[in-house]
Amino acid sequence: MDGIGASLVAVEWEDITAYSRTALPDDFEPYRLRKLTCGLLWKETPEYIVVVGDYDITNEGRDYRHNDFHIIPRGVIRQLTYLQGSGSLVALKGEAALKGEAALKAEAS
Repeated sequence: MDGIGASLVAVEWEDITAYSRTALPDDFEPYRLRKLTCGLLWKETPEYIVVVGDYDITNEGRDYRHNDFHIIPRGVIRQLTYLQGSGSLVALKGEAALKGEAALKAEAS
């Protein structure tokens, strides 16, 4: 996935809420727990999607570059939005990241 062919997405979905007591109190108010998850759309199946929140650009050439997986069942997804113009938001080369890191260290000293 070098060059990151994955799309940047925003997923609005509804999470499960739980109440862990043995009986519901009289004043219990059920509520809905809506979530917004943004990241790279890593995988799509008929049952779920996988959104990756972190992509490690310094591990170029290795098998492990993605972290922070959100596996979201399609049945809880309320809206899936493909974000436009995401290609210019990140530097995809490890060299660029390292040069930027070196510049930040130089500024700090």
